[in-house]
Amino acid sequence: MFRRAAAVVAALVVGVAVLLGGLFAAGVLGVPDAGLEDNAWGEVDDERIEVVTTVWIDNPNPGLSAGDAALDYALALNDVRLAEGSKAGIDVPEGNHTTTLHTDLYYERIPVWWVTHIENDEVSDLAVEAQTHVSVGPLSGSPTGTHTDTVETDLEELIADSLTEMEGEHTASPVELDDGPVTETVEPRVVIEDTDAEWGAVTEDETELHATFHVHNPNPYPLATPAFTGDLELNDVPVAAWDAGDAEVLEGPDDAIILPGETEELTFAITLDNDRVAEWFATHVDADERSVVAFTAQLAVSVNGHTVTVPADGEAVRCTYEMQTAIFVDQESGLEREGCALAPWLLSGEDLERVGATIDLLETDWWEGLLVGVLEPAS
Repeated sequence: MFRRAAAVVAALVVGVAVLLGGLFAAGVLGVPDAGLEDNAWGEVDDERIEVVTTVWIDNPNPGLSAGDAALDYALALNDVRLAEGSKAGIDVPEGNHTTTLHTDLYYERIPVWWVTHIENDEVSDLAVEAQTHVSVGPLSGSPTGTHTDTVETDLEELIADSLTEMEGEHTASPVELDDGPVTETVEPRVVIEDTDAEWGAVTEDETELHATFHVHNPNPYPLATPAFTGDLELNDVPVAAWDAGDAEVLEGPDDAIILPGETEELTFAITLDNDRVAEWFATHVDADERSVVAFTAQLAVSVNGHTVTVPADGEAVRCTYEMQTAIFVDQESGLEREGCALAPWLLSGEDLERVGATIDLLETDWWEGLLVGVLEPAS
């Protein structure tokens, strides 16, 4: 009796399988299809950026459920995998339905991606893939939905644009020189003929930025090589802040002096903290992929204890921009300049002296020439 019952069950199973197989072959039943419907940002905090993915699953089989379906998800920028996850036990009834998957961005991998982004001229290839594993009857499938896009930023262009605000002639307040028989009042002038900016070396920890100035000395006396100070803020996150000693001079005059009538090309290297870049990225996502970028810069040199700045009067250039991306937010990506203004900037004479951005005109050949003209007048 037991054997006969088992044989009956086996025959039924085979019969059902044959029936389902025939229905699949006839096109009456089919393997469910699936694809990506949407990607969106979820909750964001100090060390967490959530990604919410919606997948559609279409089960065309009337009265049949695709039970225990599973979903795998991965997100990468420039082949750096920033998020991945899976979801099992998904019930797929007849018809078209959606399911959501919540994953967290690998916060610690953002600096790794940033390196590739900078090395690729601030361009990243976005790749999102969701694969759904479903089965109905004797057949199963793993349809895959993909989304690709290009993500671009223009920070190098933004910084170069900001530096152009420093071009032109800058005149300092009068400086009185008194050395016994000679008293002279000078108004030091500095001419910035051209500026530029470009990325330098980049590691997982730091990104180097090179700022270049063509500095002309129109005075009849020499000037010291100026110091460079400033900061870069993204959504109020200071990704870079440098004082006179932090900006390394990569190119400039050997004796750190700009002679009268001469023009020198000065290139300064400053560094961005890539951990702060990750911190900024969270604020960027939380603000619907919008960032307010502020760049501040000043050149300064000391003349006989008086600080001469570019711009003049102890101020700095501060330019602000709005930057947008369209990773998951449906909007136009790009950069819009909001404006530039002068801002007070504190720089001590001790900082300038520490980096050698000082000159004592009383100890120059120009001053000696003035003394000779007074002490040995022409007969």
